[in-house]
Amino acid sequence: SNSTQIEEENWEFVENFNEILQFIWNDVHWLGAILVCSTLLGCFLIHHVDLRQRLLGARMRIACCSLIYRKTIAMSMRSAGQTPAGYLINLLSNDVNRLDYGFIFVHWIWIMPIQAVLICYLISTRIGLAAVVGVVGLLLKTIPVQTGLSKLASKLRMKIAERTDARVGIMNELVQGIQVIKMYAWEKPFQTVVKEARRREIKQIRYASYLRGFYLSTMVFTERSTLYITIAAAVFMGNTISADIVFAMAGYYNILQLVAAIWYPLAVSFGAEALVSLTRIQAFLQQDDCENRTRGITYKMDRMSSSANVKAVVIQEATAKWDPSKVKLTLDKIELSIPKGKLCAIVGPVGAGKSSIMQLILGELPLTDGGVVINGTISYAAQEPWLFSGTVRNNILFGEEYTKARYREITKCCALSADFEQLPYGDKTIVGERGASLSGGQRARISLARAIYKPASIYLLDDPLSAVDAHVG
Repeated sequence: SNSTQIEEENWEFVENFNEILQFIWNDVHWLGAILVCSTLLGCFLIHHVDLRQRLLGARMRIACCSLIYRKTIAMSMRSAGQTPAGYLINLLSNDVNRLDYGFIFVHWIWIMPIQAVLICYLISTRIGLAAVVGVVGLLLKTIPVQTGLSKLASKLRMKIAERTDARVGIMNELVQGIQVIKMYAWEKPFQTVVKEARRREIKQIRYASYLRGFYLSTMVFTERSTLYITIAAAVFMGNTISADIVFAMAGYYNILQLVAAIWYPLAVSFGAEALVSLTRIQAFLQQDDCENRTRGITYKMDRMSSSANVKAVVIQEATAKWDPSKVKLTLDKIELSIPKGKLCAIVGPVGAGKSSIMQLILGELPLTDGGVVINGTISYAAQEPWLFSGTVRNNILFGEEYTKARYREITKCCALSADFEQLPYGDKTIVGERGASLSGGQRARISLARAIYKPASIYLLDDPLSAVDAHVG
C-alpha cells in the first residue's frame, strides 16, 4: 500500500509538473508571437511614416524652389542688384534641403513627453515614486541643455549661410571672368582670396560639428547617471532593489534616452536650421518686385484723364527715385505723351535720365507721385545685351513661334545675315555661356532681333546699337 501511495503521488506530481510546463510553454509562445508581430508592425509603420515625412519635406522644398524661381523672374532691377548671386545659389542648393531633415525629426518633439510619461508609469509599478525622480532628472539634463545648444546651432547655421553666400559669390565672379584672369595670370591672387573665404566658412562649420558631437556624446553618460539616480532614490525610499528591477529599468531608460538624448536633440537642431532657412527664404521673397510697382501705377491711373486711352504711353507729372530713403529724385515731374504708331526718340547727355524713363515705363523705377498709362504690350531691348546658352535661333525666338518670313526679315534688318554665313552652323550655332563665342556687336544685334521678333505694340529700345560699328548702326 505504501508503494502504491508513493506511485500515485509521483504520478500526481508528474501530471502537475506537465501542466505547469504546458502552461509556461503556451505562454512563452504567445509572448514571442506578440513580440515578433509588434516588431514587424512597428517596422512597417516607421518606414511608412518616414516615407510620408520625406515626401512632405520634398514637396515643401520643391514649393520653395518654385517660389524662389517665380520671385527671381518678377524681381525689380533694384532688388536684383542688391541680391548677390551667391545668396540665390545658396538658397536653392543648401537652405531648401534643410526642410527635408526638419520634417523627418520634428515629430520627436511631441513624442518625447508621451513616451516619458508612459515609461515613468511602467517603472513606478516596480519602485514607486523613485521613478519620477529618475525620469525628471533625465529630462532636466537633456531638454534645457539641448534647447540652449539648438539656439547656438541656429546662430552658427546663419553664420555658415552668410559665409557660404560670400564664397559662392566669389566663385561665380571668377567663373564669369575666367578669361581675364587667365589672360593676366591672376590665378594665384584669386586662389588666395578663395582659400580665405573657404577657411572662414570651414571655421564656422567646424564649430557646428563640435557642437553636434558634444550633445551626441552625452548619450551613454545620460543613461548611466539616470539609472544610478533612480536606484539611489529607490534605496533611500526603502525599496528593495533586485537584479530583475535594475535590468528592467535599464531597458526602459535605454528606450527613453534614445529619444531624449538622440532624436530630440536632432529634432531641435534640424528644426532650428529649417527655421533659419525659412527666414532667409522669406526675406528673399519679401523683396520688391515689378508687380507691386505696377499696382501702384495702376492706382494712380484712375485720377488721370480718359484721353490717355488713345495714347500708347502717357506720363503725367511723374516723380520717381531708385532709393526711397534718399532725398534726391531720379525723375522730377516728367511729362510725356506718345501717340500710337509714332516714333519717339529721347536725346540727352550721359546721366540725364533717358534709361530711367525706360525703367519707369517698364515698372522697374518706383513711382512716388504722378501717373503712368501703358496701352498695349511692351517689348524691350536693353543697352547691355543678354544671351542664354543655346542656339542663335532660340535666343532670337525666345519662346515665340517660328515664322520663316518674319524671321528672315528681322534678321536681315538687324544685319545678321552675314554673321549667319560666318558661323559654322548658321543660326543653329551654340552661342555658349552668356554668348561667349560671339563678339559684342553680334550679341547686341541678336538681343535687338529678339526684342523686335516679339509681337508687341510698344517697342522700347534703350540705345541697343551702342556696341556695334558705325556703318552697322
